[in-house]
Amino acid sequence: MAPGDVTRSASRTFELLGAIIEHGGLTLADAAKTTDLATSTALRLIRSLEQTEFVLRGEDNVYRVGPRLLQIGAKAIADNQLLLRAQPAMTEIAEITRESTYLSAPGPRGTALYMGQIEGTHAIRHMGWVGQTVPLVGTAVGAALLGEVGADGYAIAHDTIEDHSTGVAAPIYDAIGRIVGALSVVGPTFRLDDDVCARHGRVLVERCARLSAELGRTVPS
Repeated sequence: MAPGDVTRSASRTFELLGAIIEHGGLTLADAAKTTDLATSTALRLIRSLEQTEFVLRGEDNVYRVGPRLLQIGAKAIADNQLLLRAQPAMTEIAEITRESTYLSAPGPRGTALYMGQIEGTHAIRHMGWVGQTVPLVGTAVGAALLGEVGADGYAIAHDTIEDHSTGVAAPIYDAIGRIVGALSVVGPTFRLDDDVCARHGRVLVERCARLSAELGRTVPS
């Protein structure tokens, strides 16, 4: 097989695997349609993923994430230094705000990837976004990752990804001033009015500043 064919085959395999992950499982027909592949090509690639246990086919003929991918994902999360360093700050933020707190980083194709979560303590709380992506444009976490924050250092977005949900986010910087992540809280809009968002924003900015300092960030006095 020519080098170009190998590269194209690998690219298609990763694209197919990504589609299965993003959709929480796909049939062969849906996988082929989603990735714009011929069914025969999709079947060949999926069989390769099955053999290496990156995907498994269920009794309903839906292909889902397999144990090998789960193992690699768990290892990657465990080794992620930003997530490890952010855990104490996330715990503090969740305790103070009582809202679900997230760590995000730049994701693929202009998105923000939710990497970690500490659940809030309100009876009605946001949950379940770890591993998901949202657009950078039009979201609080996206604005934070793009550096598009207000003078107070945080961004707010109402009802953008989910109706009746509000997000507040602030950026995390590394030693050379790059934005490498963002901390955010997400909760129901009825509870996060302007005053509450401002209080949560200050908490986020303070914890992000501490975390940035741990990463070597220095700010002129």
